[in-house]
Amino acid sequence: MASVSFKQGEAKTLTLTVTEGGAAVDLSAATLEFAVKKRKSDTSYVIRKEDGDFDKTQAADGIVSVDLSAADTNQVPWSYVGELKVAFSAGSIDKSADLTVVIEQAVID
Repeated sequence: MASVSFKQGEAKTLTLTVTEGGAAVDLSAATLEFAVKKRKSDTSYVIRKEDGDFDKTQAADGIVSVDLSAADTNQVPWSYVGELKVAFSAGSIDKSADLTVVIEQAVID
């Protein structure tokens, strides 16, 4: 399982690369959603980003970015679970493997 780490309250850009069989997946026409929960079974998200939040400049090469604000990452230190959902116009929906999103305690506010 892949993992990313952020400090509490740290604004960062998360860049994700989507491949299938080692080849880039063209995400140009796809609708994207990124969500993070404390546990998979939780009903509420701690971070949620929808299609309009993504930078799709390199989407044809399978690369997309999403900005996480300081408010997004200002969560209780924990090892959260995240997922990227990719919906294609033909109706197929792909979900990424789980992504561990670690929020580390900030030393300085």
